[in-house]
Amino acid sequence: MPLFEITYIAVFTIVLAFIFGTVLASFITCTAGRILAGMDWINEHSHCDTCGHQLGALDLFPIFSYVLLGGKCRYCGSKVPIRCLISEVLLGVVFVGVVLAHGMIDAVMVRNLLLAMLMMGISFCDIDGKVVHEGFTTAILAVWIGALPFVPEMKLYTADGVIACVLIAGGMMIYSYARTSAKKTGIDGKLIKLTAVYLLYTGLWEGAAALAATLIIWLITGRKKPVVPIMSICIIICLCAGERLFGSSVSAYVGTVYEFVRSFGF
Repeated sequence: MPLFEITYIAVFTIVLAFIFGTVLASFITCTAGRILAGMDWINEHSHCDTCGHQLGALDLFPIFSYVLLGGKCRYCGSKVPIRCLISEVLLGVVFVGVVLAHGMIDAVMVRNLLLAMLMMGISFCDIDGKVVHEGFTTAILAVWIGALPFVPEMKLYTADGVIACVLIAGGMMIYSYARTSAKKTGIDGKLIKLTAVYLLYTGLWEGAAALAATLIIWLITGRKKPVVPIMSICIIICLCAGERLFGSSVSAYVGTVYEFVRSFGF
């Protein structure tokens, strides 16, 4: 269903997207923290990291709880990190951006929203633990597989993603192996796996642009910033706005891939 066909549905969807974004940000950041700490991220109750008190319903409203409680724990008065508020607002805004960029209320929109949420989780694992957590990579792959039946021109879309994986992620593996053979530091294998999964979503053109932007930003920041958050941001932007960014170039490439797929009798 086109998002802007009925105004009140568009407004309702945008507001709902922001609310869900804030709620899921609270969930995914908490999950990432528990995974890094080796805690049970499914059954463990939310609690204050300082006093250990189990949080009540009034403590768990995204944004509002932080503002109303003055950014402090209601039980011990310890300061709650400002990034809790920032992450909730950020994912809410990202959800709205994803909805607006896609312009349709369908399964692909839901897929992109789930991807954005998981991107935040794996990004926090890299920021806090300096690790590319393979559990999140697997979840991102599972979302891609689950959404495949609902993607327009599924065979073409899949072929585009696989080609991107072979050319780009394969090239990264060869480069990493060459550096390792020369007794230099290669690329983290877990990062290559994550890149390959991201490329399944974007395809060749959008994926190449996103990775090029990632490399440029990483180099500009002096190679000191965690690479996963940078790559995740670039990937979601190119995924949602790829057609607008590349225009006819994408159309020409897609046509070529389509003919390639047809040549195998699909």
